[in-house]
Amino acid sequence: MIRPLYKSFLQPPQQLKTGNTGLWYDKFCDQWNDEDWTLSVNDKTRANPKLNWIKTVTEQPIGCMELLEESISRLLRFITTKKGIFGIFTTKSRFVMGLGRNHPVENGFAWHPTLGVPYLPGSSLKGLVRAWAQQDAEPPMPHVDEILGSAGKAGHVVFVDAIPVEPVWLEADVVTPHYVGWNCEKPPGDWRGPTPAPFLVTKPEMAFVFALLPARPAATETVKDVFKWLQNALTDAGAGAKTSVGYGRFCFDDSKTRKYKDLLDKEQRDRREATRRTEAQRTPEGRWSLKLEGKSEWEILDFVREHLEKEPLPNADERQGLARAVIATKLPEWWCRGKKRDHATKVGEAKLKARGKLVLREAGSANGK
Repeated sequence: MIRPLYKSFLQPPQQLKTGNTGLWYDKFCDQWNDEDWTLSVNDKTRANPKLNWIKTVTEQPIGCMELLEESISRLLRFITTKKGIFGIFTTKSRFVMGLGRNHPVENGFAWHPTLGVPYLPGSSLKGLVRAWAQQDAEPPMPHVDEILGSAGKAGHVVFVDAIPVEPVWLEADVVTPHYVGWNCEKPPGDWRGPTPAPFLVTKPEMAFVFALLPARPAATETVKDVFKWLQNALTDAGAGAKTSVGYGRFCFDDSKTRKYKDLLDKEQRDRREATRRTEAQRTPEGRWSLKLEGKSEWEILDFVREHLEKEPLPNADERQGLARAVIATKLPEWWCRGKKRDHATKVGEAKLKARGKLVLREAGSANGK
């Protein structure tokens, strides 16, 4: 382990406010004892430097909401485009990933490299699903190696890293091994003093998005089956470390999943609408159609009176574009018969017929000749 030599000439900030929490937690520990450069408990004050450092990331939610929203939005668009499937799962117990990673407090923690939040790598999820399908499922799932792949052979399903959908609350947990540092001369025994070791965990009720992709178009239906395996594995077996004692249990959250699907649908509709309006701006008819959207029959008649009858537009293409946009509303069909579609329209039969024929004539319709 590299000694934190920066302490001799530069003190890092004492409290994390913004930035990558994972980078802060892994690289900027400043709780070292000056005498021996360790994080051992002070015999006099009983202060626990490891616990103190863990608490620096437990006093506020972890993660930037704007960055998480942007990442989730990009992820869900990608999943939808590739015919994948996603779901929101909520932790029902404490969850921890990466305990075996090196860290000054002994127990590590898995941080997303760019978002600085807890996450589950897709490779770990694939291993979890494989273990559940082959060992825990009743009966064991068929064709697991063919679907998930084996040595030298790719599978049909791609597992995406699971990330939280909103800032995450963390907390300190503790494990207390009673038999530490024993050897042949000092065997383990109940008389030996326990040594509490704090470690960082994710609180219950934190929501994560899990997603799968088909490795090839023909595997779309297979993805749906594997997603059910994933759901069962997260519920029954759990993900991450210490699952044998109840950690890492997730539950499918139907309401939050529906919420994100609705948001995705709205985002897609908005993009389609933006594309439609951009395309419409390229022609006179399209531009006038946008201006007429949401207008009442009386307002459209006023457009005709103003731009085709009273002071005709000087540009012939613009006049034709306006006339064709009006025809697209189906109103001139009524006007040419001297009728109005909206009873609130205050225009007489003669003017309706005249403006109807004017619109048809400007549009170049044979009916207007």
